[in-house]
Amino acid sequence: MELVLLIVVLALIQFMYLSARTGFARVKYKVHAPAITGHPLFERQYRVQQNTLEQISVFVPGILIFAWLVERVGWPGNEIAAFLGVIWLIGRGVYARAYVSDPASRGPGFMMTLIPTALMLLGSLVALLVSVVG
Repeated sequence: MELVLLIVVLALIQFMYLSARTGFARVKYKVHAPAITGHPLFERQYRVQQNTLEQISVFVPGILIFAWLVERVGWPGNEIAAFLGVIWLIGRGVYARAYVSDPASRGPGFMMTLIPTALMLLGSLVALLVSVVG
């Protein structure tokens, strides 16, 4: 479970980093709070932060539930969860970099976060059903 917790901690640190980048962009481009529009590069940083918040709110409980349930039925849940979590972390980095440069190119990074989360949620459902039926 330590690997899974490491991934969660890294995801939270990554979110804090992306949030800080939004704050720095707010200062650099003089977009005063509470405004969320102004300079296009600030708006891109802000959208990266907001999308990451949306994704992390499903990812964190998803990875923890998956790791616990899948281990409970005797499958290697911690290892699979950690692997999918690494893909998620890389995907968020790819997404952030792509979105700030050219929002139209954000697709691959977005899919690298959506797919691991969806797989973990579906895997959790399967493990739960196996646990209930078995």
